[in-house]
Amino acid sequence: MKYVDANIFIANLIADNRLGEVAKKYLESVAAGKEAASTSVHTMIEIYAFLKGKRLSEQKIAQILKEITLHGVALLPFEPEFFIEALPMVKKGWKLGDAIHYVTMKKHNIRDIVTDDGHFNNVDGITRTDLLL
Repeated sequence: MKYVDANIFIANLIADNRLGEVAKKYLESVAAGKEAASTSVHTMIEIYAFLKGKRLSEQKIAQILKEITLHGVALLPFEPEFFIEALPMVKKGWKLGDAIHYVTMKKHNIRDIVTDDGHFNNVDGITRTDLLL
């Protein structure tokens, strides 16, 4: 089981020149059952905030989020203790969202993350899958 970061979904949504096509292919492989993947409900909030910044209507955003859930990516809960555990990591230089992803992965014994974020390369116990390699 791999954990999918928000940037993979967003790259697919916006057809990003660099990452969009490989993100789309990866998510299609998950939807086809060739890959097992999960993400946090927090990821959906990150995607919501991104889409809200694009000034889309609530209805359009809800439609897009529903479509994302059809990719077959399991949604993991965002528990209050995940947030509390992530806060001290921010003092060490982590972005809050990345800290929440990391804590979520630890709590669910997931060691692999599909992300464009290279800062996950040097995190103990985590293997980063770079879709561009």
